[in-house]
Amino acid sequence: MAIILPAILVQTAQEFEEHINLLPEDVDTVSVDIMDGTFVETSSFRDANTIRNIDTFMQYELDLMVDDPLPIIEAWAKLPQTIRAIVHAELKTDMRVLLQEIKKHKLEVGIALLPQTRIADIEHLLNEVDMVLIRGNEPGYSGRAFNPLMLEKVRELEQDYPHLLINVDIGVNAETIPEIIEAGATHLSVNSAIFKQSDPLVALRDLQRLARP
Repeated sequence: MAIILPAILVQTAQEFEEHINLLPEDVDTVSVDIMDGTFVETSSFRDANTIRNIDTFMQYELDLMVDDPLPIIEAWAKLPQTIRAIVHAELKTDMRVLLQEIKKHKLEVGIALLPQTRIADIEHLLNEVDMVLIRGNEPGYSGRAFNPLMLEKVRELEQDYPHLLINVDIGVNAETIPEIIEAGATHLSVNSAIFKQSDPLVALRDLQRLARP
């Protein structure tokens, strides 16, 4: 079984609120995709101040595809809905220091891996994080296909670090969910297979049934 995290990738505060309002109340957590146009080619909505008055019980997981995540994390940490921040292992910074700074904001900590990054490259950090996010393909645009070679990373994490939450993002849909869960994923971030469907609620329910039979 795995938890479906609807992934919100938008350009404006209005779109953010519209996506939140599309989701049923039993969705506990959404993944907020934040891109800066530098770490990845595209950029996305990131202004926490403009959504502070949204009335929702949903929690926010920040998926930060940015070169300088800390100022964004500091802003979003002021929102009571924010529970977790995921930063990329490939950042040119002292990762231990960054992870400790995130923890100062009372947030869970995650680390994300690009397809070319190995689990061995982050072994020294795995006792300091709550979640590892495996990219199913290069980030930047929703709708890209899942690379099945990434399943081996999921298996390695599940076998060697069973205490960790394992999230998979990019290419997660009805076709790929069974094999991703079988490999050991606990969380699945889903954008296109929900929000780009004709009826997002029906699409979400179908994926939830598949992920939690």
